[in-house]
Amino acid sequence: MIEVVEREYKVGEGTKLKIGNVNGTIKIEGYEGETIKLKAEKKWGLLGAEPKIKVKKEGNVLEIKAEQKRNFGIGIGGSAVNFEILLPKGIEIEKVGNVNGSIGIKGVRRVGKVSTVNGSIVLENCFFEKASTVNGSIKAVFSTMKGDSVISTINGSIEVYIPRKADVEIEASGVNGKITSELPGELKSAYGSKSFETVLGEGTHKLKISTVNGSIVIKAL
Repeated sequence: MIEVVEREYKVGEGTKLKIGNVNGTIKIEGYEGETIKLKAEKKWGLLGAEPKIKVKKEGNVLEIKAEQKRNFGIGIGGSAVNFEILLPKGIEIEKVGNVNGSIGIKGVRRVGKVSTVNGSIVLENCFFEKASTVNGSIKAVFSTMKGDSVISTINGSIEVYIPRKADVEIEASGVNGKITSELPGELKSAYGSKSFETVLGEGTHKLKISTVNGSIVIKAL
């Protein structure tokens, strides 16, 4: 079964968004509008219960999450929800969480924590505080550095794009995989572990990058 749900939410200044999913993708993009536009594609099998979309607002935080029930104690019956969200560019994202599925965020002013367990993460032209996955790659394109940021995965590669004019101190570490950088810095290798450090500008902010099984590539903008 497939059902598409479309909703629109009016938001005021200072509103923050939280979104959670279990199985499926999450795509969020900033736009020039004044409302949050949600499109959710729900899928479930013959033995699966229909997933539900729950929305609630507490204070200045709007929370959107998918709820998928277990069936016969053997899992969730192949159900999934794919989110597509258009977000006014002035709205911040507090948290995006997923379990099985990728996350993509583009053109959002500020993002707090982004995490999934099995899936990749792509963050473009937005500042974020933390991005983490266990099994998957991470790509981050910073248009500017507005604070400290952490990027980590266990099984996957990391690709980061950083403006040459940023004021940031970068620390990258890996175990099984290469570290390469277009930015000058100090690369160390000892007993299999590898690290890279460099400072751009005044080094006002800190960026930490780490993986266990995968490569790290740092590119300059």
